[in-house]
Amino acid sequence: MHRRQFTKLLALMACPLPASVLAQSDGENWTEMFAEAVREYPWLAAWGNVEQDRYEADAVVRGNWPEALQGVVYRTGPAQHEIFGYRNRHWFDGNGMVHAWRIDGGGVRHQARLIETLKLQAERAAGRALYSGLSGAPPGQAGLTGPNDVNSGNTSVLFHHDRLLALWEAGSPYEIDAETLETRGIYNFEEPGGGSSMRGAPFSAHPRVDVDGSVWNFGYASAAGLLVFWHIGADGALRKAGRIAVDPMTMPHDFVVTEKHLVILLPPFHFRPAADAMGFLDMHEWRPQDPCRVLVVDKNDFSSHYFLELPAQWIFHFGNAWEDRSGVIRFDGARAPDPSIMTQTFTEIMRGNPDYGRAARHYGYRLDTRARTISEESMLEPGVFTEFPSIDPRVGCRQYRKLVFLSQSEADLAEHGTLNEVNLFDIESGRRDWFRYPDTQIPEEHLYAPRPGSEPESGGWILGTAFDWRRGRHIINLFNAEGIADGPVASAELPYAIPLGLHGKFVTG
Repeated sequence: MHRRQFTKLLALMACPLPASVLAQSDGENWTEMFAEAVREYPWLAAWGNVEQDRYEADAVVRGNWPEALQGVVYRTGPAQHEIFGYRNRHWFDGNGMVHAWRIDGGGVRHQARLIETLKLQAERAAGRALYSGLSGAPPGQAGLTGPNDVNSGNTSVLFHHDRLLALWEAGSPYEIDAETLETRGIYNFEEPGGGSSMRGAPFSAHPRVDVDGSVWNFGYASAAGLLVFWHIGADGALRKAGRIAVDPMTMPHDFVVTEKHLVILLPPFHFRPAADAMGFLDMHEWRPQDPCRVLVVDKNDFSSHYFLELPAQWIFHFGNAWEDRSGVIRFDGARAPDPSIMTQTFTEIMRGNPDYGRAARHYGYRLDTRARTISEESMLEPGVFTEFPSIDPRVGCRQYRKLVFLSQSEADLAEHGTLNEVNLFDIESGRRDWFRYPDTQIPEEHLYAPRPGSEPESGGWILGTAFDWRRGRHIINLFNAEGIADGPVASAELPYAIPLGLHGKFVTG
């Protein structure tokens, strides 16, 4: 894209949020309601409030930490849920905290810091909560000039070209010092040689790293009715950007990339601004009678794209995708029948009401780019619900066989009622090996850590954190990838616990 086109794109993408985002406060004291609920359901402490700005400790290690496993698990997540007495009305609205679990020669050290976002700085300067969020708003909320006013960097991280970026749903990345975890500020990708940047354009939380080391991503601007697509070179420079108009706009969270295409599912959760909306989610209407649109984009030419249709569905996360020589794309995702986990569960849990929405089941998709058809099929036995799929990063955007994900089984629910199993699933054989966590621990996303010198998807380890709500401790567990059912071969425990986070990446040391 030429510089003049960049300027035009930025003008469109920088549209402020609609005035109706100034929601009405509900006037309830959710801090008190949540505290009362924790006394009855102590595991709700996993959605409690972070108590300080930064943490640092050597973990107490147990078991056999391999000498060959060296690197850092970087993670982020919503952590500060209560701001000057106001408790957020949605889990995803919490101010972000970035983590580093540093693994070296059998030792494990942890660091965590709140991200010094513009939002956090403004709230502290004002001495009160300022902004409406996904659901609800504090009394006397301030107006918004754009998404970065409420960008908390709390959703995922990207370590690319020696830079650590904290990512949010619909704003710019925040650059984080990879060693100290200090916030350096909003990061803008530049064209080769400098010049124009995509300053202010949304960069979503789930970029995909291709086999050549380049990065593909998208972003959405609801008020502008646009999706923007990015291609970042392995050198960190902006190679290409483009936009596609979408009407009605929705809330896509993740997408997949193959050798030739980008594929993004657009659920029928239509953007409908309303003056009486209590938050951004209330500006959307779920229409199950409408299809889930499937946008297929040519990687070489963003203007070359088309739409297909699937039954109405909601997907937070995909595992991976690949495309064969005949142009057939295969990908997988955690498919829910509706967005109730977003609109209901993650709001109710903030007031201490464990009201779970309809869980996701894992599906496989087959998209024929020549015939322009798409089909879907459940990949697991009935009664197994999944989330947080991940892969060996060496097979990203190419043919893959193994998936790591969290799950829960209807036949063996945990006391806390949410995800309690970590799995390794072989797509070709259909074999699923899993380990069930004790009810006193709530696992977070687990990641594949390659064994140095091994072939892709061969050997390696699974690394995953967990919140021990009974003991008030955070733990990182290590599994052998080929023996996950045997349980952790090693673990490391912190002297504290931090509220549940979302996504992370393992970076080899």
